[in-house]
This record gives sequence, C-alpha cells and structure tokens, in this order.
Amino acid sequence: MDTSLEPRKIDVLLFEDVNLLDVSGPVQAFKTACKNGRRNYLLRYVSLNGKPVKACCGLSLVAEAKLSAGSEPNDLLIPGGTGVDCLIKNQKLREIVQQRAAMGEARLISVCSGALVLASAGVLDGLVATTHWSRLADTHKYKKVLWDIDRISTSNGQIFTSAGVTTGIDLALAIIRADCGTEVALKVARELVVQLRRTGGQSQYAMHLAGQFTRDDTLTQLIEQIVSQPHLDWTLETLADAAGMNARTLTRHFKRDLDETPAQFVEKIRVDHARGLVMEGLPAKRIAVESGFGDLQRMRRAFQRRFGVGVTEYRAVFG
Repeated sequence: MDTSLEPRKIDVLLFEDVNLLDVSGPVQAFKTACKNGRRNYLLRYVSLNGKPVKACCGLSLVAEAKLSAGSEPNDLLIPGGTGVDCLIKNQKLREIVQQRAAMGEARLISVCSGALVLASAGVLDGLVATTHWSRLADTHKYKKVLWDIDRISTSNGQIFTSAGVTTGIDLALAIIRADCGTEVALKVARELVVQLRRTGGQSQYAMHLAGQFTRDDTLTQLIEQIVSQPHLDWTLETLADAAGMNARTLTRHFKRDLDETPAQFVEKIRVDHARGLVMEGLPAKRIAVESGFGDLQRMRRAFQRRFGVGVTEYRAVFG
C-alpha cells in the first residue's frame, strides 16, 4: 500500500481566547487542497479537555476530541491568540508537543503566538523561528531559540512557525506546495484569492503597506512602483520624476509620512526583496541584480547596515 497517497491528518488545537483567523486561515487552505477529487488533508479539531471553547472574538468553537498523548503521528497545528499565555503554563500540553516532536513523522505547525507554545516545550531550541511582531518581548524568555521576528514563516524539517493571521495561510500554502505540487497549491490560492507565494524570508512588517498611510496618492503610487520593481534604477532624480515633483519636495514628503529619506526607503525594500531570494537559495549575484543592488558589494553593505551581518552570514544563520 502506498502510504504517500493517504491524506495527512492534522489535529487543530482549540483553546479559550484563540485567534479565529489563525485557525480559519490555514485550515481553509488545507481543506481546499484536493487532487483528483481526493482530499489531501483530514482535519480534526481538538481541545485540552474535549470541550467547546470561545475564540477571542466571542465565537464558540466545538472540539471533536480531547488532545491526548498516544501513538497517533498526527500533525499538530497550534494557533495563536491571547489564550496562549495560559497554554504555555500547561505541562501536559508541553509533554504532548515534545512527544509528537520525538515521533519524527508528526509535524508541528504554529501560527502567530502559537510558536511560544513550541518554545516553552523546548522543541524550537537551536532552530530559527518567528512569531507575531507584538510578541517580541515574550521571545526573550526563550533564549535558545533563534528568533527572527522580521520573517513571515520558517521551516525546520517537521517544525514550522509563522507570524500569524494572514501569514498562516502563506505557511499552509507552502506546505501544500511541498506536499502536493504547485498545481494544487495554485488552485487553493485562486480559491482563497491570495498570492500563491510570499517567501518565508519576506518581512512581516510589509513595508509596502506604508504607502496606504501616506497623505497623498502620488506618494502611494510611487511606493507601489518601488515595491513591485525594486530592480529599477531608483535614484533620487528618477524617483522625483516618477512622482512629478522636485527632489527636495519628494524628500520632505518621505520624511513627513515615512520618517526616512527616499534612498533609505528604497534600500529597505531592496533588502526585504533580497532576503526572500536568499531564503530560496538563489546565487548571490543574481539576487543582487534582481533586487536592484546591481553588484554584490552594495548588497553586502546594505545587509550590514540593516542586520549587522553580510549576506553570507545571514544565509548561514537564517537560510
């Protein structure tokens, strides 16, 4: 019997004050993933005591079973939410997480602050991980974890973390793509009307969203151009021409709305684009060209300014 044809079983942990989007986003992606009319994932909703819980938005959620230790190599998806602060104190949950990690077959998938549950169980020690940016202070409690909060997702063998909310969908799509192929993942992305791929190395701060909070449409449109085409020769003069204003006025508008110069913003966008390509394992020279730096030396200096390490060191730690 070819076990590769069997659907993967995923236990979805429900708990008091869980973030509903952290549950529904990735779950809907997995539920939608079908090939030749066959579901690729079977989902089971579990809680610590098998009883219903209430999400932080007030919606009641019904569990199908009680989460328990055992020999079942089911994957475990742990969402985030304010209730995580109570979860991390639960010794039984930590033991179950450790047990599934030891099985080797079971995947541990965390969304948002759910990563703190994995960290409290010690299964993230020595691994690169991410969580929601608002939980930065909480990550300091787990010093053995290589936290990279400026990423939307990480993958370490059978252990996955994501920044939360919509990035839970990104992580689910990445897993579906690896399991079922690009065609299935693309169908899911189309069904959910989302991008098929936002690289795990991409910034969760989504700097291009800054364009939505500027005071004029001209600056918004310029920011969108920079984000979509970082490889172009964005000198101050080129930027000013594209915005239809002189260089001094453009600089004043950037400082007013984004608290940085046009050159600083362009470099930030290029570095964010480059780090995503680094995570994909592309050659450094190609990354430098595609992200707009042109040559390796300029890219190395930009990484040094942003992260305190060069491209090679960044790849070695986070690649």
